[in-house]
Amino acid sequence: MTRPTVAIVDPFSTGAQLAPEFARRGWQAIALLSTGDVPAEFRRGFRPEHYAAVLDASAGSDVTAQLRAARPAHVITGSEWGVHTADELAERLGLPGNGTALSHCRRDKFAMAERLRAQGVAAAASLAAQDVAEILSWADAEGHWPLVVKPLASAGSDAVAICENAAQARKAFERIHGQTNQMGGFNDRVLAQELLVGEQYFVNSVSRDGEHFIHEIWREQRTSVDGAVVYDYQDLLPPGGAVQRALTAYVGRVLDALGIAHGPAHAEVMLTARGPVLIEIGARLEGSVTSRGPRAATGHSQVSLTVDAYTDPARFSRLPGTDYQLLKHLRVVILIASRGGRVAAAPLDELRRLPSYLCGSTDALQPGAPVHRTVDLFTSPGHLYLLGDDLDQVERDYRQVRRLEHESLYAGDAEGRLAS
Repeated sequence: MTRPTVAIVDPFSTGAQLAPEFARRGWQAIALLSTGDVPAEFRRGFRPEHYAAVLDASAGSDVTAQLRAARPAHVITGSEWGVHTADELAERLGLPGNGTALSHCRRDKFAMAERLRAQGVAAAASLAAQDVAEILSWADAEGHWPLVVKPLASAGSDAVAICENAAQARKAFERIHGQTNQMGGFNDRVLAQELLVGEQYFVNSVSRDGEHFIHEIWREQRTSVDGAVVYDYQDLLPPGGAVQRALTAYVGRVLDALGIAHGPAHAEVMLTARGPVLIEIGARLEGSVTSRGPRAATGHSQVSLTVDAYTDPARFSRLPGTDYQLLKHLRVVILIASRGGRVAAAPLDELRRLPSYLCGSTDALQPGAPVHRTVDLFTSPGHLYLLGDDLDQVERDYRQVRRLEHESLYAGDAEGRLAS
């Protein structure tokens, strides 16, 4: 008997883990590549041997007939790059999906905010501009200093800048406008938003038929490196508190407003004095995740839950409306290189021997690997998970990670030559 089939569009980053998980449930996967603009570090996990077929539409060829002949039960996105194409193909083939009517609102952050506002959901004040003068006039008139400037449709904190004044806004605008962003799109306009003040959270979900299961709520910490906003660390929160319930209810409204009825989503939310306000949401898996970390802390991961939603709807249907479990404290630490260089062997070994070290992309990090100065998620050397019963131990190990980075983890000069 032919195994049931799922088509995964652009299965990169965390999405590369979907095909093996489907295979464990007896399903086969087809990979559909929609673009050639995926950075090399996100393509590394893609394994063609995990797929029954690989269809390449990156040169603009129409693969609909080939896909239809494979008779997939679902077409889903494997990463941010595949969101639009997965929406289109699922609709074209008459399969369950989020549809194309609101697809642009799930990528374009200005359209996203406007859609939320139209649906009565709290959103950040936003402006999409082709001229920096529009941004300066808007900020002056509306009192939005300081403000955030970033691309309309990118990810991974790509070129995100907090601007205190007109000079900084001009510099940020010039760095973005007319350039190609990390998603391969052209920045013909630039997004300016009010600077939301409060505590920042990640909220991960999986949905089926409009029913949502919030399975991770992370308190997020970011930091600034020479004016660039970069990820620092996130702590997975226990469920059930007042903050968690407010975030769960709010993200549910966001998902409904943006038409995210099927599949995973990754939301970034600021808990402000006026309540939760969306920073942005991706209708896909959280990127750059090693699923072993969340699975160790909660018993499942966004990858396993996504596969459950598509392969075992009866099992998944018992989850929406319930809380996830938190079995152990979990912190994900994003490595930050303040300068270029190469990974040094002894500090890397010391990092992996930390008492609460569990796993991460650092498992595959090799001594001598080149490192670039971190300005966003794409230029981070990697991530790691600290897991334990003792939160104080997790905190101590986090501080050791930062000490190693500062003192010795990245050897060599700014051009990456090893120190003699």
